[in-house]
Amino acid sequence: MSLRQWLWLALLACFWGSAFVLMELALPTFSPLMIVLGRMGVAAVMLNLVILRQGRRWPQQRRLWVQCAGLSILNNLLPFGLVVWAQQHISASLASILIAAAPIFTVVLAVFIVGERLTLTRGLGVLLGFSGVIVLIGPGVLQGFSLQGFGELAILGAALSYALAGFWGRRFKAIPAQLVSTMTVTMGAVIMVPLTLIVEWPLSVEWQWTAGLAVLALGIFPTALAYLIYYRLLAEAGVVKTSLVSFLVPFSALLLSAVFLHERLSLTAASGMALILAGLAVLDGRLLGKLRLKR
Repeated sequence: MSLRQWLWLALLACFWGSAFVLMELALPTFSPLMIVLGRMGVAAVMLNLVILRQGRRWPQQRRLWVQCAGLSILNNLLPFGLVVWAQQHISASLASILIAAAPIFTVVLAVFIVGERLTLTRGLGVLLGFSGVIVLIGPGVLQGFSLQGFGELAILGAALSYALAGFWGRRFKAIPAQLVSTMTVTMGAVIMVPLTLIVEWPLSVEWQWTAGLAVLALGIFPTALAYLIYYRLLAEAGVVKTSLVSFLVPFSALLLSAVFLHERLSLTAASGMALILAGLAVLDGRLLGKLRLKR
């Protein structure tokens, strides 16, 4: 990749890593539902303005909009909601590490959904990744009932939802990715409005500028702008190179959490992150490929 593409990749990782810090700042002023609504609403406005400026036309097929609603539930509403709820009980640092397990879930689901073969290399990657998850949450999480344990499981649920969204999104191959992402975010905002009003009514919020700006930033940077950068990188660098962002997001989130939230990474968390990233590296295959070439 060129230097410019590496800079775009670093900026994308920074934006996605910032989401965990921004959600932490938005809590506890706003409820998880209101944070997700604000994030989706701001992003939908921004992305629709981009589409209008480009002069694109919206597809008229009702079925396509329904499918985008399903994608939004899996790729936005469920994971966003689970992560922000979990961060009421666990640190932003831990959340950012656990969510990195999404590609590992994707490999496992591919065996059952599309019948892909679990090779020895992929099996090793999955084993390393889930070993890291076990180190992070501990085997005792299923033995007792604690909000921290439920928070950790909620992040894993978000990672699983992201993995499922990847398979659901395959049906949109014939449509420009930027258009699909805009339709998906728009449908997510439409779903969140009545859901939030039903669950949260009457709305009672003690406004704080820090929390309000955090929700606004959530919609702009790790959602709307991140989508635009992501699809630009896909077009320029390809899916394989763009996937490197999975390795950078945890480091970005940890750095930002240390600076703005004064969180520190424990030895256990560092060990778990190392195992998960090692699993991702094995699944990615490029590192092993280079080692074979050297031999």
